[in-house]
Amino acid sequence: MLHSSLDLNSYLILFCAFALGGILKGATGAGSPLVTIPVLAIFFDAKLAVILMSIPNLFSNSAQIVQYRRSSVDMGFSVKFAVYGGIGCIGGTIALASVDTRIIEFLVGTLTMLYVAFRLLKAKKNLSSSLTRKLLPTVGLIGGLVQGSCGMSAPIALSFLNAINLKRESFIFSISCFFFAMACIQILTVFIFDLLTLTILLLGILALIPQISFMPVGNYLIKRVSVQTFDKVVLVVLVTLSAKIFFDLFAGSFF
Repeated sequence: MLHSSLDLNSYLILFCAFALGGILKGATGAGSPLVTIPVLAIFFDAKLAVILMSIPNLFSNSAQIVQYRRSSVDMGFSVKFAVYGGIGCIGGTIALASVDTRIIEFLVGTLTMLYVAFRLLKAKKNLSSSLTRKLLPTVGLIGGLVQGSCGMSAPIALSFLNAINLKRESFIFSISCFFFAMACIQILTVFIFDLLTLTILLLGILALIPQISFMPVGNYLIKRVSVQTFDKVVLVVLVTLSAKIFFDLFAGSFF
């Protein structure tokens, strides 16, 4: 997982990973793990990446809940979505603790590419109010399961909320509730499984510094650069990261 002694390069990688995640979160209100987890999976360990990411997720999403608490159109919807996500996250985190690290790395790379595919297809599916409420438990549970196992439920959760056509502020509030609930569950579960060491806990807390510091950068960029240009840059970065993950996983089988 992670040795207690880290060199300067390791700290720089950690800083850059969470800074990139902060830029994306500042620009879109969500999606920080989409960048941070693949970077950490490449240089460290996929399980470490998921566990480490849960700590700043807890704090950053709680801050966004407070910031956008008056923007929620339907508080009941946000709470239910978060509860189902938390339940699913229990099973996902148990899987994280049980399966081989290479499987987690494969899931991280696959979900990253799946997110890219969703964005490129630009499938606009508007869900009715009645259908949204019917799908909410299933989407919440599956999203929680994926989040718990590999820390990246964005292809599921973000696509679902985008299909509801929420305003930006309401969207951020709902997704923050979802991620906050799962972060709480995941931190408790990995602690029970003795995967949350003091070193990881401290690094997770310190990771808040680059993540929060660079969120205003993302907010600034999204106002100065076209959304299309920003999206293209993000997608290129994600494709590069997932390609690196797959190369590292399968290169040994051929060389």
